[in-house]
Amino acid sequence: MLIENIFYKSKKLQMKILLGKSHRALRKCKGNNKNITAGQIKQQGTLDRLIRHDDGYKFLNTLRGSPPYFEKAKKDLFAMTRQLGPATLFCSFSSGETQWIHLLQILGQLVDHKEYTDEEISNFNWDNRCRLIQSDPVTCARHFDYQVNQFLTYVLFSSAEPLGKISDWFYGVEYQQRGSPHIHMLLWLENVPQFQENSDNDVTAFIDKIITCQKPIDNVELLNLVNRQVHRHSHTSRKNTSSKCRFNYPQPPMKQTMILYPLDEETSDSGIRMHKNNWKLIKTCLDENKDDEDIKFDELLSKLNITEENYLLAIRPSLNTPTIFLKRNYNEVRINNYNPPCLSAWRANLDIQYVLDVYVCAVYIANYISKGQKGMIELLREACHEARQGNNT
Repeated sequence: MLIENIFYKSKKLQMKILLGKSHRALRKCKGNNKNITAGQIKQQGTLDRLIRHDDGYKFLNTLRGSPPYFEKAKKDLFAMTRQLGPATLFCSFSSGETQWIHLLQILGQLVDHKEYTDEEISNFNWDNRCRLIQSDPVTCARHFDYQVNQFLTYVLFSSAEPLGKISDWFYGVEYQQRGSPHIHMLLWLENVPQFQENSDNDVTAFIDKIITCQKPIDNVELLNLVNRQVHRHSHTSRKNTSSKCRFNYPQPPMKQTMILYPLDEETSDSGIRMHKNNWKLIKTCLDENKDDEDIKFDELLSKLNITEENYLLAIRPSLNTPTIFLKRNYNEVRINNYNPPCLSAWRANLDIQYVLDVYVCAVYIANYISKGQKGMIELLREACHEARQGNNT
């Protein structure tokens, strides 16, 4: 009954907020620079005009998930970009419920009324982990919110400053179709090199200090966490694209971290064709790569029968904007960017990128926080339908 009680109180609170807001919104609505009266509201067509010009929806701006709420969040984001300047880092943090031992122990106490040891939880199979998570989604959501706040306080904003000194931040939470939350976050850092203001070498040197994609050799615990960073193609990888992966994995190996630019317009057609053919050859080789296979960068060039200069030129026709390519070995082409201290603390999949194109990043985040939760809505609709049919589990 606890879960039902929480949702019931949440609904009552929302209705109370909406009722008060709707009364105030009608008093504030104006027509021809005059307050709209109750008599005008009763006239035919007045409400239609309010709705058509979005005035009728403004009272929803405090209701989380509504279009006016997202519109307010977008304006806040653009205002921050205008006042603070370009964001430095774009980060994603995913939930790892099935991997978080401490969460599964909490769920074990609440669901099974047992205190499981770390070893017992480690020996749980996939079905047992999913059973605990599905039995108490409210605790999972509350724990994720708690973990995010603890991570911000004791890791990102700690004196250790694993990503640098943070002056401000902005993030939004989304629930995937499977019901698992993840966060997209923008971070503004103090006293760091800025793209196009400082040299590319300064920017890449800063990136190498806080971001990597390499497999640790002498740290087994971190290596196990990095193995959760391996990108595997799913249906979302092919969404809205004709390519195999819209996230551009596998990534090309690099001797050092570099910023590559699109090809110059002066490049001849024959040169472009040659570089594109070389890129197809590189992609084919990377697609066939096994995760445990490793060869030196020079050996890869010999295998492809290509020079390092032409290797870099082959990547550039696929670019529309300047793009960062991290130092990466052949057996690391599918590993997401990460920061070692952050990964050790978060213990689930994350991604950290230095922002080159401020406009594209801001628009992406704005569209992200305001996009419809289509997958989640369909899931909830199906759940309601099943509940009406008698499936209350």
